[in-house]
Amino acid sequence: MKKLSAVYFFLVFLIFFQFGFPAFADEVPDINAEAFILMDMESGQILCEKNADQERSPASTTKILTSIIALERASLDTEMTASQRAIDSVDIYNYVTAGIKPGEIIKLENLLELMLVTSANEVGYIIAENVSPDGTIAGFVRLMNQKAEELGLTGSHFTNPCGLEDPDHVSTARDLAILGREAMKYDAFREIVAKTEITMPDTNFRKSQDWNASYLTYTNRLLISRSKYYSKVTGIKTGYTDPAGRCLVASAVNPDGMELISVVLGADIQNPNIVFEESQKLLEYGFANYSVQDVVKDGEYIGRSEVADAVDAKKVELISQGSIRHILPLDTEKLNQNLTLVKKLNEPFKAPIEKGQVLGSLEYFYNGKSIGSVSIVANNSIEKTTIAQIRDKYMEIVNDKRFTLGLKIAGVLIIVLIVLRLVLKAVSRRSNRRRRYYSSASSRKKKNVRFRNFR
Repeated sequence: MKKLSAVYFFLVFLIFFQFGFPAFADEVPDINAEAFILMDMESGQILCEKNADQERSPASTTKILTSIIALERASLDTEMTASQRAIDSVDIYNYVTAGIKPGEIIKLENLLELMLVTSANEVGYIIAENVSPDGTIAGFVRLMNQKAEELGLTGSHFTNPCGLEDPDHVSTARDLAILGREAMKYDAFREIVAKTEITMPDTNFRKSQDWNASYLTYTNRLLISRSKYYSKVTGIKTGYTDPAGRCLVASAVNPDGMELISVVLGADIQNPNIVFEESQKLLEYGFANYSVQDVVKDGEYIGRSEVADAVDAKKVELISQGSIRHILPLDTEKLNQNLTLVKKLNEPFKAPIEKGQVLGSLEYFYNGKSIGSVSIVANNSIEKTTIAQIRDKYMEIVNDKRFTLGLKIAGVLIIVLIVLRLVLKAVSRRSNRRRRYYSSASSRKKKNVRFRNFR
């Protein structure tokens, strides 16, 4: 019996540690980098952050902005010529280059692959000169800062197209996350930053096979990572200089289609893997603790309300019109603490009410920020009682301004007629008295005449 009990306990022990209880890693992972942020790709909702507004050197993550401007202003098959000035702008001993030669002609698509996948720095200058309205780096930098302002990047200022160190060339984790979200809207960008290998075409200076293979190595090693929390890493860009530390703007998507973007800045330069490890921690934290959930569904039952003057005192059934899906915590307690609802009803309700008639609204807030609203509509029709119809028709007539004006005019006319009648009556009485008076006087005269004649 003791042996059976021991076996039973051991099985329970194994099951517990194999499957565990449903748990949520509520605590943000321990990230040693100087700054980081985790954001929902679709909505821009922040899931966690640290020093996200601290201005820092962005290093090669700058190339995200360069790519956006290039894709806005040129087609992928645009041929661009490398100038000597663009090549010489980068110190080949301190920065990664692709070995492009002055006068070499390469299409924008291939240049973007070199810049984003291998992080070749001279490519940024080549693109800048070919895209800039005046053909200068200064002109392109103006476009960069204009775009930064347009996107609301309040902590960023750029002085070059590839992230060479400059005290005035700065950005923040928050701004880089915004940049990453914007860049991933471009299909070409999204496709390129997911690549782990590229093949360069023939150019006017060399054949495809003549490109140095060491120049075509990808830098974002997170792309080959595996995790039970996400199905694949979708991008996007590494960065590194000694002052900036190791940097990575990364994104991943889970089987449900939820995509997150992380930014890690200032990771330890002594450990080449740390920025990928900490980025993976951030992304896994997001996928483990959040999901895209139905806040409210279309046609969801809201309740029933009384309606004045309704036939048979029938109540109106209220349902939602529209739906809201938002990224929310899986922890029910945390969700209930931070998700709030404001319901507005156009009460009191009065018959008649038509099915589908808007009767109010629902607005949802998460952490005090509105995440959407839907209308409340009637799910059934309500008829008005006959007595109420007669009453309302009477009140409608009574309250009609034309009716009121007519009553006033009629009242004035009646008063005028009454006064006129009284005046006419008074005149008539006076006239009658005069006639009686003259008639009486005439009669007395006739009597006197007859009397004198008799005498």
